[in-house]
Amino acid sequence: MNELLTIPKSAIDTLQSVEAEAKVARPHAHFTHPTDVVVDPTLAKAEKLQVLETLEQDAKQLAVASDEGMSGGEVTQLRDVLQAKETLDLPPAEIALSVILQNLKARLPGAAGTSLQGPILGAVDALEALCAAMAATPETPPAAR
Repeated sequence: MNELLTIPKSAIDTLQSVEAEAKVARPHAHFTHPTDVVVDPTLAKAEKLQVLETLEQDAKQLAVASDEGMSGGEVTQLRDVLQAKETLDLPPAEIALSVILQNLKARLPGAAGTSLQGPILGAVDALEALCAAMAATPETPPAAR
C-alpha cells in the first residue's frame, strides 16, 4: 500500500515544456522583475532572451506612452530589462552576483529612511567592489586553485 508513484520522464518534460511556453507567451503573468527571468530554472537561455525581448518592447511602449502623456503612472523597467539581457551572457558566478546586485538596487527606493537602507547600501558597495576586483584579476584555471 505504500507504493511510490512513478511519473514518466516524458510526462514531466511535457509539463515543463507547457510551463515554459506559458512563461514565454505571457511573461507579465509569471515574472515581477526581469531578474526573475534570468534565474528561472525552467527556461532555456533562448527562451529567457525571448521573454526579455518581450519585456523590453513593453517597457519601450510604456516609455513612449508616458512621453506622450498617456501613462497611468506605471514605472518602466527598461533599464532593468536591458541589464538582465546583458546578464545572460555572463558566466554563472557573475550571473549570480549581477542578479543579487540588481535585486538590492531595486529594493533601495523602498528602504529609504528605514533600518534596511544602510545594510543594503553596504552590501551594494561591497558587491560592486568584488565585481571590480574580479574583473581586474585574470581568471585562474580550476586545476591551479
